[in-house]
Amino acid sequence: MTPDKFYNIFLADDDEDDTFLFQEALEQLPLSSNLVTAENGLELMKKLNSSEVVPDIIFLDMNMPVKNGLECLSELRSTDTFRKTPVIILSTSVAGYLLESAYNAGANLYVQKPTSFSSLICILEKCLSKKSDLASHQ
Repeated sequence: MTPDKFYNIFLADDDEDDTFLFQEALEQLPLSSNLVTAENGLELMKKLNSSEVVPDIIFLDMNMPVKNGLECLSELRSTDTFRKTPVIILSTSVAGYLLESAYNAGANLYVQKPTSFSSLICILEKCLSKKSDLASHQ
């Protein structure tokens, strides 16, 4: 991870506690970033489409109301603007059919939501440090 690199990170998650922990974990990393959050996929797409900011990486909760992570991912992959943007699916479930659906829809990575704050920090660090590798696996 490059400390002098600035990351534009978008997160869609309907759980306020998870969003808060994500933001807190991000602040523990040695990097500069801007985090844009949304409560569901529909809100995320509105923010992405109206923003001047181009995301370096997008994190999507799998289970959200209005538009879930899979629906949002499909929409992202159908647009030229976000087709190559690394997208990480976060979910409490590791059911095989969900993993398969996510990868078939174009997810770069599927991660089970961690149960500890330190694990979350570790996951974010790995995802951001491997961002270019993730983008090339599209």
